[in-house]
Amino acid sequence: MPRAEHWEQYVQPVGEGGRGLALRAAVCEGFDLRPDYATLDEASLVRFLEQQRYAVQVQHQQVDPKQPPLTFLFVSIPGASQPVPLRVAILPSADESARALYDALLQRGAGVWGFHRSNLSVLGPAGSRAEDIEFAAKTKLACWGTLTLADGDDVLAVGGGYAEP
Repeated sequence: MPRAEHWEQYVQPVGEGGRGLALRAAVCEGFDLRPDYATLDEASLVRFLEQQRYAVQVQHQQVDPKQPPLTFLFVSIPGASQPVPLRVAILPSADESARALYDALLQRGAGVWGFHRSNLSVLGPAGSRAEDIEFAAKTKLACWGTLTLADGDDVLAVGGGYAEP
């Protein structure tokens, strides 16, 4: 993950005790944040990232012969020594996508983050909360999918960006 230098400029504390976070309005200004009900695949996310002018490499990796291959997107980011890997899961529905991301975040724990949109869920690499937020805000991934962070024994959805009911 690229180092976070100014992550506080992208979020503000919300809720009881300021434990929650919301993106500042400027982060997703000009983006359509209405829920997407289309059936998506990794090409949908690749198109979005390429529109943001990021180079993306797609790799399919067979981990279990009884399961479909895992899809990884490797996103080249200025300031990162290596491309940032994003693990993409294509699920049958938006509910299953949200649930799969929630379960994956709880299983992996602190420092893990991801986002989901419609039937697509994406798991990012572990980093500090600052790195995760700054990466998702700079790349506008928080405007494309519901940004979610592992938070101890819970999961925290970051408000202010794309969200699904």
